Amino acid sequence: MYFYNIDTPMMKSRLIPYMLLYFPLSSFGQEVNEFDSKKYQEEDKNKISLVTGISYINNSFGLLSEHQTFLLKPNDSFYTEFFLRYRWLDASISFAPKLIRINNDDDRKGKTKYLNLGFAFFLTPKLRQFVSYNQIKGLYLESTKEFFYTFLDGLDFGTISDDYLIFPDAKYRSFKGETSYLWMGNKESYRSYTNMTYKPLKNDFVMITGLFYQYNIMKDTDRLIYKGQELNDGSTKEPPTKDLRMAIRSGVGIQRVIKNNWYAIVELYPQVNYSKLIGENYHEFNFGLNSNARVGYDNGKWFFGGGAQVNWVNNSNENFYSTTQWQFRMGVGMRINSPKFVSRNFDKIDQILK
Repeated sequence: MYFYNIDTPMMKSRLIPYMLLYFPLSSFGQEVNEFDSKKYQEEDKNKISLVTGISYINNSFGLLSEHQTFLLKPNDSFYTEFFLRYRWLDASISFAPKLIRINNDDDRKGKTKYLNLGFAFFLTPKLRQFVSYNQIKGLYLESTKEFFYTFLDGLDFGTISDDYLIFPDAKYRSFKGETSYLWMGNKESYRSYTNMTYKPLKNDFVMITGLFYQYNIMKDTDRLIYKGQELNDGSTKEPPTKDLRMAIRSGVGIQRVIKNNWYAIVELYPQVNYSKLIGENYHEFNFGLNSNARVGYDNGKWFFGGGAQVNWVNNSNENFYSTTQWQFRMGVGMRINSPKFVSRNFDKIDQILK
C-alpha cells in the first residue's frame, strides 16, 4: 500500500470571478495620504496584533493499493487558530478543539489529533518566506465497503455494516514552505493580503511569483481496527511513504478599501505543479489555480473578517494529486501596546537585519 497526500473538497467556487468584477481598474491609482500612512506604520511598530479564529478544511489522503485509490480521512474538520504578529514576525498555531464537541470523534471513525505551526517573514522588502509544520494522527478509511469488495473476494458482503476501517496510529507529517517575490508592490502593502493582523490602508494592486514546496511523510499505518476488533496489531511494520510536491505560482492580488473601515481582498495565482512519490516510479506535472478572498473590518484597534481559499489542480484519472483544496476561515482580533522589553529587543534585531 502506498499513501498520497491529497486535500479533497466537493465544491467549486464561483465567488471569486464575480468579486473581481467589483474591483475597477481605476481604483489602483487611488491617492492616499502619505503622512497618515507613515504615521500608522510608526505606531504599528509598537503594537502586538492577536487573532483568534476557527477554520474548516476537508483533508484526505490517497491510499494506493492494487492500482486503485482509496481515501483516508482525519475525523475532524474544524480547527481553532491563533495568530500573533509583531513588526516583521508572523506566527500561527492551529489545533482541533477537544473541549468543545464540534468535531466527530467517535468509535466508528476513531480519534484524531491535529497540530499546525506556521511562520512568515520578509527576507528583503521584495522577498517573502513562509514555513509551516503540520501533524495529524488517527485516520479512517472513507471507502471501507469498496476496500473490502476489492480485497476480500468471496466474502458475504451483506454482513458488512456502515462502520469504518480505522488506522488509530497512522501519522501524517508535512513540511511546507513558499518563497515569493513581489514584482509590483512591497512588504508594507502586501502584508495585509496574507494576514488579517495588518490593517489595509489603501486600494492596492500587487503582482507576485512564488515557489511552493512540500515534503510529506505517512507512517504507522499497520494497525487496523474494524467494529472494535483489531484486524492487525501493527507488529509488522511497513516503511513510511514519502512524497514531494512543488509548484510555481504567478499572479495578482487586488485590495479594495471600503467606507467605514471595511475592505475586501482577492488573489488569483495560476500554477504549474510537480509531484513525486519518493522511492517509487511515480511522478507527474500538472497545472492549476490558487485563489484567496477575504472581507473584513479594521478600525485600528479591533478587527475581524472571514475568507476562503481554493487550490484547484487539473483533474485526470491517473493523477492522485488532482483535487481542489478548499478552506473557510473566520477570526476576530485586537492590537495591544507591546511591552518595553519586547520593543528594545526587536530594535536590536532590526539594527542587525538592516
